[in-house]
Amino acid sequence: MSERLVAEARADDFAGAVEVLTAAFFDDPLMQWLFDDDSRRIEQLRVWWSWLVRNRAPHVAVLTTDDDRSAAIWHGPDPIEHTSAEDFVAMLADLLGADVARRKLEAMRVIPEAHPTGRHWYLAAIGTRPEHQGKGSAQRVMAEPLARCDAEGVPAYLESSNPRNVTFYERLGFVAIGEIHVPTGPTLVPMWREPRRG
Repeated sequence: MSERLVAEARADDFAGAVEVLTAAFFDDPLMQWLFDDDSRRIEQLRVWWSWLVRNRAPHVAVLTTDDDRSAAIWHGPDPIEHTSAEDFVAMLADLLGADVARRKLEAMRVIPEAHPTGRHWYLAAIGTRPEHQGKGSAQRVMAEPLARCDAEGVPAYLESSNPRNVTFYERLGFVAIGEIHVPTGPTLVPMWREPRRG
C-alpha cells in the first residue's frame, strides 16, 4: 500500500488524517492531561488536530496511509516562517477556557524548549487507529521520511508521549536522549535518530 501526501491532495483528505489522530491519541498521556474530561476529549482532539493540520506551516507535511489507518505530521529540516500562535492560543482557550489554556500552555513550554536546534526532520505526531495498532501500519508513514533522512544525511527527532511506543521508535533507529517533565503533567521521552548510511 502506498502513502498519500495529504498536503498535496484534495482538502477532503485531511478529514481522514484528523480522524486517525483523534482516535489514536484518545488515551495518550499528554492528551489525557491536556484534555482531562473523558466525555469531551474526542471532540476536543478533533478540533485540535483539525487546527494543526489546516494551519500547518509550508514545510510541514501530513502523511496518511491509503487505508486511513495511520497518519503522521512531519516537519521538514528547513523551517519556513509561519505565524499563527495567537490563533492557536485562541483555539485552545475555546476548548479549555482561557485560564486553563494559559496554565497548560505555560507547562508545555518545556517541550519546545528541549527541542534540538540543529538541522533535522521532526516527527511532530504519529498515530494509528486503535483497532489497527501493532500490525505494522505506522511504519508506512515513517518509511519515506526516514529514507530521505538517510539519503540526505539528516537526523530525525521526536518526543514520545506514550512509553509503550519507545520500543517501536528504537527499532527504527531512534535513541532516547533524556526526559522532558511537563509540570503537573506526564514525562515525555525525546528521541534522536542519526541517518543510516549504506
